[in-house]
Amino acid sequence: MIMAAIKLSENAKKALIIFFLLFIILFVLIGYISLAIQGLMKRQGSKADEMLSNVVRAEYFDKENKLIWFGIRKNAKVFYLESRIPFIVLLISWAAYLLFCLFTGKWGYNPLNNEDGFGTLLYEFSEWPKETFFGIKLVSGWPEVISKPHFEPNAIFSYIFVPANIVGILWFLYYVLAYISRSIRIRKIARSVFRKKLVLDEPTSLTNNQ
Repeated sequence: MIMAAIKLSENAKKALIIFFLLFIILFVLIGYISLAIQGLMKRQGSKADEMLSNVVRAEYFDKENKLIWFGIRKNAKVFYLESRIPFIVLLISWAAYLLFCLFTGKWGYNPLNNEDGFGTLLYEFSEWPKETFFGIKLVSGWPEVISKPHFEPNAIFSYIFVPANIVGILWFLYYVLAYISRSIRIRKIARSVFRKKLVLDEPTSLTNNQ
């Protein structure tokens, strides 16, 4: 009983160390993603400045909401032009999926499955082994490898479909985030411009009242 407890505690320690390392890697990865998003928002904010620079200098709009509406329409046009390619990639890939199901009869086909899908290129593991220690189930080791990455001729469609969707979705989300970043910056620019204009107009209005 004591030897089993010692063995279990050693396995538990190894599992905790592995989970701790994975947590650190995940934390660092999230940090880099956050920095990348901040950089993207900064670049797109500068792009929003360029979009509105001419009309702001010319004082073309006399109201804040008109400048915002102009910026939103221009921003929407930029988003439409930028996001067309990833949208077309996704559209073509899903059209190909429908055709694949039509010709093979595999309606509801899961392209990520481990038999004839993209999962054949990944490791497949069994459930995590657990042991009971003082009435509590703890992970006692690594799961066994059920299947190793291998090429499956019947999974060729999924090898194309899954990467195309990953690229298309990430690409499209990039432009969505860029659109949101520009939208936020446009509203800030409009508030800043008309707040400064109000401050500059105040001495004149006060002089006229006197």
